[in-house]
Amino acid sequence: MVELIAESMEQTDMFNVTVETFEWNTYVGRVLDPEYQDRGNIPAIGLSGTFNPGSFCNALHHSSNIGACCNLNGISDPELDDLMDDARYGVEVAGDSELRGERYDKVWNYLADERYSSITHFDLATSVSNTDIHGFEMWPFQEGMYSYNMFAPQDEQVMWVDRDNAAGDSDLSDLTEGGTLSMAIGANIESFDPPHSSDTTSTLAQGFLFEGLTANDAEGNVHPWLAESYELLDTQGVERTAYADYMSTVGTTEEGAIDTDEQVIVQHPEDNPAEDDEVRVLLPDDATEAVEDGTYGMQYRYNLQEGVEFHNGDELTAEDVIATYEYAENSVIAPQTYDSLLTAVQVDEYTVDLFAQVPDAEAERSLPGLLILNSTQVAEIEKGNLDPREGNTPIGTGPYEFSEFEDAQFYEVTKFDDYWTEQKGVSEAFSWFDGSGDFPDGPVIDGFEVEIVPDDSTRSGALQNGEIDSTYGLNTSTLDDFDSSEDFLVYGIETGGYEYIQYPVNVAPFDDTRLRKAINHLIPRERIVENVLNGYARPAWTDLPALAQGSGTADAEALEEEIRPTNEYDIERAEELLDQVAADN
Repeated sequence: MVELIAESMEQTDMFNVTVETFEWNTYVGRVLDPEYQDRGNIPAIGLSGTFNPGSFCNALHHSSNIGACCNLNGISDPELDDLMDDARYGVEVAGDSELRGERYDKVWNYLADERYSSITHFDLATSVSNTDIHGFEMWPFQEGMYSYNMFAPQDEQVMWVDRDNAAGDSDLSDLTEGGTLSMAIGANIESFDPPHSSDTTSTLAQGFLFEGLTANDAEGNVHPWLAESYELLDTQGVERTAYADYMSTVGTTEEGAIDTDEQVIVQHPEDNPAEDDEVRVLLPDDATEAVEDGTYGMQYRYNLQEGVEFHNGDELTAEDVIATYEYAENSVIAPQTYDSLLTAVQVDEYTVDLFAQVPDAEAERSLPGLLILNSTQVAEIEKGNLDPREGNTPIGTGPYEFSEFEDAQFYEVTKFDDYWTEQKGVSEAFSWFDGSGDFPDGPVIDGFEVEIVPDDSTRSGALQNGEIDSTYGLNTSTLDDFDSSEDFLVYGIETGGYEYIQYPVNVAPFDDTRLRKAINHLIPRERIVENVLNGYARPAWTDLPALAQGSGTADAEALEEEIRPTNEYDIERAEELLDQVAADN
């Protein structure tokens, strides 16, 4: 993909392009370096969005995400920040999805005008399994693919191993319990610590062990999970300036950062750490005081399932939920957590209130977004060290418990004997479940063996040779061969995953919008999809994938008709813009 873009740029005789490649984890470290934005590089990277349309613009472009994943090149545009915030926050938009779509249309048009990033295509997630694996269905986010398949009563989804009968038209009446599923993943597991990691592979590995207060179905609807039930108790039309009286004053650094070790919940909108010696910020204790005084945007109450056991035998209580949210402070995912969350408050042993800073259209999904950790464990370790490499066995409430991990080699989990849904029964555990009586009360596979095999061809060969049962992310050139074989099943779905390049907007000449638009017209999106990805993707004519169109646009067809011309491959238009830039320099 990158080579095609580089070739296209050089054909104009206006660029001399050098392409550098790195091992994946080295690359992630480079692009997340705070100094990366000053190097003048154009990174190419992929990101997994969500059902929230904001995840396709906020992560790349919101000023609060500079230095996090994945505003890599220091994009800071207050007008754009306001547009994105207006599409998500406020009483009106929180209660009106049509209005929300109209406001997001302004965001997509603004991004087309400024062209800070170029999304090239939306991924078609694929996986391949042998016919011993039954009941498998694709999930639109790679990191949740196996946790979804092992047990998802919200969609009556469960997979099983049957080595005597070939998969194909299997249904629940054919379900077989037991067995071990062997799979291969394409990158090392960088961390087992959920709040302190954000890469897809780590999240996939954590999905066997940990669970959240809620779970989504394949359409993005939210269902109670570790929370037996939840409800919105109150909404107040406050703005972030309402917290001014509760804010603390802290200093700033020479680099323009806020100088505090505590989690900044809200920064006063009128203060600028790049220009001011001191700024007003809402810190965790300040947020608690504000809530006690009745100042907050939304209040959600979560009533926990009783009798849920962690893998170490501890019972899940509100204390664990509160400890999890405290543990997430200043973590890798803190920017995405504290863009909405104000604070978490324990009501009683099995009840927790989560408060949003302002009315938030995504609060139902975003507030309970953390995987719940064991309070005893996180109280005894340093943040970020919830990992076997640090001598800490990860402990969750999930259906599988940690068994063994050899760094960069393999990972094994075994079924947890006291998994809570099997103790309660799925119908009792989930009042919303109205599925078949044949659906099991928990996952039916005894264990998973996960081989870490970065090379695509090696993973493909391992699957062909019967060394593993399943893998994903194979080179698209091999998928047709698997699809034509009776011994394998290929699964695919358009996802929230997308690839993009991002321009170093703070480094000349990329600070010129015309240059960025010119390069965007030199991206051969259709060639990338057809020639590089063999059709297993869709060109990104807009920045919004199909799964987030429901609340992300007022009219998807009209949006594409309007914005697609700005993303078409057009070498003549690119050269016109480049000539304009050259004439002014």
